[in-house]
Parts: sequence; C-alpha cells; structure tokens
Amino acid sequence: MALTHQSIETIKKGLLLTEARVEKMPDFDIYQSILRQLSYLLSVVDGSNPDNSNLGKIIVGHFAVREFEESDPELASILKKCQNIAFKLDMGS
Repeated sequence: MALTHQSIETIKKGLLLTEARVEKMPDFDIYQSILRQLSYLLSVVDGSNPDNSNLGKIIVGHFAVREFEESDPELASILKKCQNIAFKLDMGS
C-alpha cells in the first residue's frame, strides 16, 4: 500500500503535539508510549524500518479515546488518524 506524504506529515504532527505535552508532563508514561509508537510508525512509513511486524500493537487510538477525547481533543484527533494509518498498513501487509 502506497502511503502519501500526507501520512508522514500526520505522524510527524502527532509526534510534535505529543512532544509538546511531554515538556509539561514528562513523567506521564502514556506520552512516552505514544512517542515510541509514533516513532516506530514513522520509521515504517518512511521506509527506514522494514520491520512492520509490530503495526498491530499500535494502540495510540485507544489512548486517544480513553485518555484525551475530552481533555485534549486536538491530540485525540491526530492520534486517531495515526491509528488509522497503522491499521491500513497492517491490513495491507
């Protein structure tokens, strides 16, 4: 499945938004998990990591709904988009 430049930009935006929140709450483990998952997703999408075997383990969409839907809708929205990218990649592999 060919992913567009837009997918990469979406993931990068998710990373930037999460990094900004890490600065305010560096000990919030969920942010650290999101950063690891999005970094992995970006590496698969941009081709720097050929191992896509962990795409099914990405749960940033779960965090979006459970943790941020009410309190941080901007982050929740981008995380759901990133989850959709991971899902489509996983289904296409």
